[in-house]
Amino acid sequence: MVYRILFTLLTVCFVSLQTTAQFTSVAFSIQAHEDDWQLFMSSKIVADMNVSNRKLVFITLTAGDGSAGAASYAPSNVPFYLSRENGSVYSSKYAADLTTGTTPQDVPLVSTVTINGKNIAKYTYKNTVNYFLRLPDGNGNGTGFNNTGNQSLERLRGGTIAAMNVVGYTTSPPANGPAAYTYTWSQLTATIRQIILNERITGTQSWVQAASTNTGSYNTGDHSDHIYSSWAVQDAIAIAPALTWVGVNGFRDYNSSSFGANLNSVDHENASALFGLTNWGLIEAQYATNFNSGHKVWLPMDYFQVLITPSGMAPFAGGGNANETPDNGFAGKSPVTTEFTEIPMIVKTTGPAYVDKEFSMIISPYETGTLVTSVLTESGEKLFDQKTEITDKNAPLMVTLTHSIKAAGTYTIRNILNDKYSETRKIVVVR
Repeated sequence: MVYRILFTLLTVCFVSLQTTAQFTSVAFSIQAHEDDWQLFMSSKIVADMNVSNRKLVFITLTAGDGSAGAASYAPSNVPFYLSRENGSVYSSKYAADLTTGTTPQDVPLVSTVTINGKNIAKYTYKNTVNYFLRLPDGNGNGTGFNNTGNQSLERLRGGTIAAMNVVGYTTSPPANGPAAYTYTWSQLTATIRQIILNERITGTQSWVQAASTNTGSYNTGDHSDHIYSSWAVQDAIAIAPALTWVGVNGFRDYNSSSFGANLNSVDHENASALFGLTNWGLIEAQYATNFNSGHKVWLPMDYFQVLITPSGMAPFAGGGNANETPDNGFAGKSPVTTEFTEIPMIVKTTGPAYVDKEFSMIISPYETGTLVTSVLTESGEKLFDQKTEITDKNAPLMVTLTHSIKAAGTYTIRNILNDKYSETRKIVVVR
């Protein structure tokens, strides 16, 4: 009954729809399971969403069903994967309300969209879009589960199986499934690519947050689905013509807790709230939650490395070539221009920031050279610049502002490295 009431509300109560003109940039979070971004990437996701007029698109590849398939084993009769999906939408809704500063609306808009001939669940809310592909959980070691046909992303990419079915449409072999709910590896990567193209903002670059595929020395011991969801992203943007305007950050997942906490108190609290909301989807459907399990050890830290750096700009609608002339997606508007390539540099900031107090951040340098840090007001007025020389690109760098901020309010910290790369971060200064 909870399931039927919830999804009836979702179809009728949404207040406003997104339009392309609302947004001037877009970032992507592409993961295997419904709680991955909250556990391993939340500080970067929230920072992305804090950029003015930025849209965040979440693409979750598997149902995270743990072999339950379309079955329910809770008194509510809500399928397990739908309870997880609901929780993921709750957490992205919270992040949207937190970062946009606008009045919370009732519920997201839910629909089924057809992309590359595949039917996909889509949720839209403020500056967020969620796509759920609902492929079966592949098990931690990539072997899959017997009762869902031993399907996994790893086996699909490796050619051990020819296709995977969406949960609820399982056939044996999977390649016999209905076309709208069956994916080969090439169909999966083409669909991810098409979502990126559909959601792009002309004349800009975009970053994807995903798991690191450097399993030898960086992201060791991770879940197979995490790794192969990231390979799916990288294969998708490499399809000719390559989406050169898309960069990829690779995150440490399971073994991140071995490297110690690196989030400030605000980011840690946000991560806890976001993960708590993913569990609310389980609670309302009367499933056991993960909040008091070992999952909490991943909340105080986010670690990532750049896997792919973007170049060029997103093309106009209908094109895949980064060299095409942008038209911003609609007539009568000037093309968006990007002076610098945006790269992730800030690992941690002092939080919260206080009036007349020291403010610091830890930078992960991309290359040696000169870093210029600027503080700007909400209206874009520059308060001051500060230069820092970077001599070792492999060592985290502590940057402490030499001037304090004199008034409470919202400010932008902008870092520009070697007049080539930039990153902005919104901060709230309190008394």
